Amino acid sequence: MNAFPIDVLRRFSNAVFEKAGLTADDAATVTECLIHADLRGHASHGLTRIPIYSERLLAGAVKARPEVTIHRHAPAFLMVDADNGPGPVVTMRALDAAIETAREQGACVAVVGHSNHNGSGSFYVEKAVAAGCLALAMTNAPPSMAVFGGREAVIGTNPITFGTPVAGKTPILLDMATSVVARGKIVEKSKRGEAIPEGWALDGEGRPTTDARAAEAGVVLPMSGPKGSALAIMVEVLCGVLSGGRFGAEMGNLYSDFETPQDVGHFFLLVDASHAPLGATYAARVTALVEDLKASALAEGFDGILMPGELEILRADETQGRGIALPANVVSELAALAERLGVAPLPDMADVA
Repeated sequence: MNAFPIDVLRRFSNAVFEKAGLTADDAATVTECLIHADLRGHASHGLTRIPIYSERLLAGAVKARPEVTIHRHAPAFLMVDADNGPGPVVTMRALDAAIETAREQGACVAVVGHSNHNGSGSFYVEKAVAAGCLALAMTNAPPSMAVFGGREAVIGTNPITFGTPVAGKTPILLDMATSVVARGKIVEKSKRGEAIPEGWALDGEGRPTTDARAAEAGVVLPMSGPKGSALAIMVEVLCGVLSGGRFGAEMGNLYSDFETPQDVGHFFLLVDASHAPLGATYAARVTALVEDLKASALAEGFDGILMPGELEILRADETQGRGIALPANVVSELAALAERLGVAPLPDMADVA
């Protein structure tokens, strides 16, 4: 795979989303969300999503210009109606309001309903952390996973993200699906005809499989069996049930249903650390915890202990310099999309080397 300079990819992505109907500012928000994922090594949530995001906008399955409404139902409780807008766009509007409320009240719960796929949760949590907040973020997803003991897709991979301010560069930033693996990784392997590891999924008949295409027709499995299943159910309650949107098997499919809104829900819990009794020393205290954990005795075969999110930060630093590598199938999809929309295509690698 060849790596494209980030500024080249940014211009291309912005142009595509503007052609698909987004304002320049909203196109930039979606683009930065996707680039964020690629920089951190999560290509399944990166620029590979440009075709499906733009296709849903062009088909009218997602509103390009939503009328997002934010209601404060209690001093620190926000309900946000996304009006079927692009996930990254409406989530950022909700997050900005939640940060403002947390600064005022000390904490904020924000529930977003009637939204769409919003990319990597760490994109939003990192922004909340930079604003001085501890942040817990969740989103539900269309059913692609079985609950523990089942073989039918009845719930999404329902990711959970958590982050906290820390003094220094070493982060504590958890970003994980409640499945063994994000379904997007199976989709990408299926596109490339690659196998998947055992334990990721069941095929359409409920049998374990290493065939990515068979896994697409089947279900992803919850991580850690009943524990991942239970966490996914918790996310479904907070994001789907509480938001007033669809939940479980009712949700629209991102890839195959261009008539039914996805109706995704999101959940945020933000705590402004400055309001805590030890607010002035909070970040330093977290750093002390990190230092203690990193100083613990190493197990055989390990040369260091990483905090949640630390590997992603290291990857981002490396990728900033070398650019983002896109698989050949993604480059082909983007070329076809550019021709369809009349957008300047990505340059040949010889022109950007």
